[in-house]
Amino acid sequence: MTEMPKIIQYKKDDAEMPEEYRQFLVKLLKYGHVENNANPHYRRLLGRIAEAGFTYAPDTKSLLVESEIVRQEVQHGHIVAELIRGLGEDPVTDQKPKQYLFEMPLESWVDVAWFHGIGDRVGLYVGIEWMGSTYKPLAEVSPQLEKEERFHASAGIAYVREIIKTPDGRKEAQDGLHKWWPAVLDMFGKSDSKNSEIYVKWGIKARSNEELRQKYIADTVPVLEELEMDIPDHLANRRFL
Repeated sequence: MTEMPKIIQYKKDDAEMPEEYRQFLVKLLKYGHVENNANPHYRRLLGRIAEAGFTYAPDTKSLLVESEIVRQEVQHGHIVAELIRGLGEDPVTDQKPKQYLFEMPLESWVDVAWFHGIGDRVGLYVGIEWMGSTYKPLAEVSPQLEKEERFHASAGIAYVREIIKTPDGRKEAQDGLHKWWPAVLDMFGKSDSKNSEIYVKWGIKARSNEELRQKYIADTVPVLEELEMDIPDHLANRRFL
């Protein structure tokens, strides 16, 4: 039986930090997590979010919300880049995000609404997991990240509520949900991921990919049911089971 490491909380530049622990933190923040201003792919994503939000927003209030979301996302990218530097690693990378959701086109206000409403909602679960992280700098910034991702997700659901007030809008929203739902569930990664087990072992994350995905489903389905949406099959069109 593999001996579990003693879980303690490590600080920035902590001489007691095990090398495997540091490497997996870097792997998570630099290569697994999308928010990093030193990654040009993240900057392009921010540009696409801004362009779609500003193009399709139906009114000034929505424009203001979208501008605040983009501002907060830029701040998140700065925070994560600084966390990577604090681990003694250059945050600059050209690694594409593993989550293909971030490559999906934003071609309508419905796309923007679901991107925030159920896509950014995944960030809540990442933020909550990180609150209890054994890396102190990550645990300290996580409440801010979680709070702001909650704002993004709430804004998206508010957009959907407005969209579905007309029959055409409801149909478009339902079609959009079927398009975005598989990609959202795949954001949690493979259920049998060995890396996921190591993150849990070191206390970097509290739950495995599949445990976190199932919690997301359990929490999010009631939100969609309240909107009277037909819930897509959780396995349909998935890539990472």
